[in-house]
Amino acid sequence: MQIAARGTGSAINDAYRFSGGFEFALSDTLRLNVDGTYWQSNRDFYAPGIVGSRLQAALNGLGGPDCDGVTPGGNGCQWFNPFTNAGQGHGTFNISNPFYRPGAENSEELVAWLQVPNGTREQESQFVFDVVLAGETGITFSGGPLAFAVGGQFRDNRYTSDPYNEESNLDVNPCFIEGDLSCVGTTTEGVGPFIFLGGSRPVSLQQDVYALFAELNAPITDRLELSAAIRFEDYGSPIGSTVNPKGSLRFEVTDWLTLRGSVGTTFRGPLASNVSPNFVTALEGFTAAGGNYKSKDIYGNPTDLGPETAFTYNIGAIISAPVGGGDVTFSVDYWSIDLEDRITITPGNAIASVVGNGQTNGQAPVDCSSPLVNLITFSNNQCVQGTTLGIDISRVRTDFVNGPDVKIAGLDFALNASFPLSDTAELSFGANAVWNLDYSFDDFIVQGVNVQPAYDAVGFGNYFRDPNTVPEWRANAFVNLGFGDFNARYAIQHIDGVTDDRCINRDPCFSTAGGVGTNFGVESGSYTQHDFAVTYDLELAGAEVQLQAAVENFTDAAPAEAQLPLGFNPFIGNAIGRNYRLGLRTRF
Repeated sequence: MQIAARGTGSAINDAYRFSGGFEFALSDTLRLNVDGTYWQSNRDFYAPGIVGSRLQAALNGLGGPDCDGVTPGGNGCQWFNPFTNAGQGHGTFNISNPFYRPGAENSEELVAWLQVPNGTREQESQFVFDVVLAGETGITFSGGPLAFAVGGQFRDNRYTSDPYNEESNLDVNPCFIEGDLSCVGTTTEGVGPFIFLGGSRPVSLQQDVYALFAELNAPITDRLELSAAIRFEDYGSPIGSTVNPKGSLRFEVTDWLTLRGSVGTTFRGPLASNVSPNFVTALEGFTAAGGNYKSKDIYGNPTDLGPETAFTYNIGAIISAPVGGGDVTFSVDYWSIDLEDRITITPGNAIASVVGNGQTNGQAPVDCSSPLVNLITFSNNQCVQGTTLGIDISRVRTDFVNGPDVKIAGLDFALNASFPLSDTAELSFGANAVWNLDYSFDDFIVQGVNVQPAYDAVGFGNYFRDPNTVPEWRANAFVNLGFGDFNARYAIQHIDGVTDDRCINRDPCFSTAGGVGTNFGVESGSYTQHDFAVTYDLELAGAEVQLQAAVENFTDAAPAEAQLPLGFNPFIGNAIGRNYRLGLRTRF
């Protein structure tokens, strides 16, 4: 096992993919396609973590790999010095430590013994086999022949995950103390020996999915086209099977106006990793712990996680007409998605807030009698009413479940226009916009407790709840001038600002380390970015060469403010600032 330098982590990823197929012409109007794809990805990763029982032993003078466990500071045993006089300073920034005392250092051997790599070795693969028969039925409408396609698909999904070492293997070390098994069968089984990071158990999962489908396309007239499809998928036990139909219509009312629409249902089964009996550990700044980052354990659900389904429809119109010697096309579409039994994880931040009595600073007592207290692990592995505080939350358990229903709706707009200026020059411009009208979630119930009342996510940051940031408007536009081999393009994108949902009915919403109230980031502000790019094509020594230059975000706009560790919302804006780019592309 190759280990990087102490205090560092590692992630090694590799993947490959093979795909191929055959097409057989059975007649002039009938084709059979047989295709197959196989891909595999591998990931080895770990992060250094402190084993709690080793740290306690070292604080007692019984640390180090050669310690006999009997004589503090002797017979190979070492003391761990946790104080500031143990370090010479910050080598990266060349900052000296005025409190450093020579001889008080912790040995590299001791630190390496305390700090153990914790991670997994994962492999995921999928084989997909498709057979499709497509052609004409022999029935002809005034708009053309009735076409069909029928086929089947087989998908084989495999996933394995193995702990990086024995220390991170919860089958070997399920309890707080390394090597101890006394917690097995109790609520603390699976916490593992690491102070901060969680462990994992070996897991090997395999899932086969079978599907059959049929499609019809009927050009009733030159202006009216109908299509219909149906798909059957079987995920096996315990997920089950589903049948999902879909229909669509396209009607050219006039030469310049086209109406379109579709309606159908969709189905998404859980991934193999969603139903794994294992769990992974993430980090989250829990509000009840004063925003401090704690461990969040995400457990798979091998018992009752079912599929999610959706009813979808959209209606729209396209206007296309010649204007002033050019062509202009405008479209608008209304779309709606009704999700049921959505596959998600229970909201860790909301669970912690329920147990923490809604506190935000981490310094108030928690409710040790809460029906959700079994989902929280506290410091010292105990919750004492009136004594245990929000900051004592150590980790929160979450699980994959079929969550509350969701209603999503919005409008899409698109505009494209082009105008020839001469035989070699053309001016074009366009714009796209999304107007989010609805993103509503029903109540989220966990163990009979409403941990997250129903809400509409539109216009909010949603930093610790699904689906994350949803501005009401997003839009982008461009103007492009092509003149021979030269091309210049100006682009602009705009994202609406959002409100921090944590700050509803709270003023001030946050407090600084010094206890001063602040509303920084409550209203993020919108973001608008301007870009300009030019290209020039030429032939050089038989090669096609394109020279490129661009200034992105040339107004140096700052991203939207947010009360997050980096101080900005990564979904609204670009933290890089003004960016210059030069490029060269060649093709031989």
